[in-house]
Amino acid sequence: MSEKVLALVVTHNRKHLLAECLDLLAAQDRPPDHVLVVDNASTDGTPALLAERGVEHLRLERNTGAAGGFHFGLAEARRRNFDWVWLLDDDAHPRPDSLQKLLEGLERARGIGPEPNLVLSRLLWVDGRVHPMGIPWPDLRRPGLMLKARSHGLVPVRFGTYASMLVNLRAAQTHPLPTAAYFLYNDDLEYSGRLLRRGVGYLVRDSLVVHKTRNPYSSAINALDEVFYLEARNRAWLVRSDAFGPLGKTYWLLNSLGVFAVRLLKKGPQGIRPIWKGWLEGFRTSPESNNQL
Repeated sequence: MSEKVLALVVTHNRKHLLAECLDLLAAQDRPPDHVLVVDNASTDGTPALLAERGVEHLRLERNTGAAGGFHFGLAEARRRNFDWVWLLDDDAHPRPDSLQKLLEGLERARGIGPEPNLVLSRLLWVDGRVHPMGIPWPDLRRPGLMLKARSHGLVPVRFGTYASMLVNLRAAQTHPLPTAAYFLYNDDLEYSGRLLRRGVGYLVRDSLVVHKTRNPYSSAINALDEVFYLEARNRAWLVRSDAFGPLGKTYWLLNSLGVFAVRLLKKGPQGIRPIWKGWLEGFRTSPESNNQL
């Protein structure tokens, strides 16, 4: 395969997870053609690690969150001469054949439909089970393609996460960058949803990546109130985003109500304040434009 692939990893103060991720990228059966790390103002020795290993990195002066990291990383990637950019969190640890399987899935996808805007790995948690946070929503708009893709080990999807997302750089150049104002939570769902609003993407079932989150469910559920406020606000933005049509907006509305219910079960009545505050702000305001960065 002649595809030129840039691996883009975003990190913040997780040096040990990043080091393991970089080791696994170097050990790929089909390694990426280049690796670029976006360092979100880490203070734990990450810059020294990257300098020691000679890994190209873009160091940001402040922590811009995952949304800002992928925003600035993709802005740089769009200026480079690559075909695909492989987006990875620092705690997304690929198996040796993960990229090879993604590219093989891409070739199969080309045989059954239009050029994909993205393809995703199947995410596992550390105990080997399918990661609940990494299950993408199937693209229900395309039942015929879903039937055709099944025998090719592919699932058409409507959105995905940055844990292992291979993005067509031509599509990335013609769509807006990730919305940096999201900071934490749901920015990857909005960005992938935008890429797939009128494009196609697939889950490649035999490309496996271990996503080493602290627990297998949403980290926001147990977050501090000031952090969960971001989750509530961003979900309102997601419901309003033009990345999704009526079906998608309905899904995110119902999904958000479910997440809020779980939060309230854990936190009790005192958990309602960040939900109410964030939800109202998300409907009263819009994300700051990327042009204002």
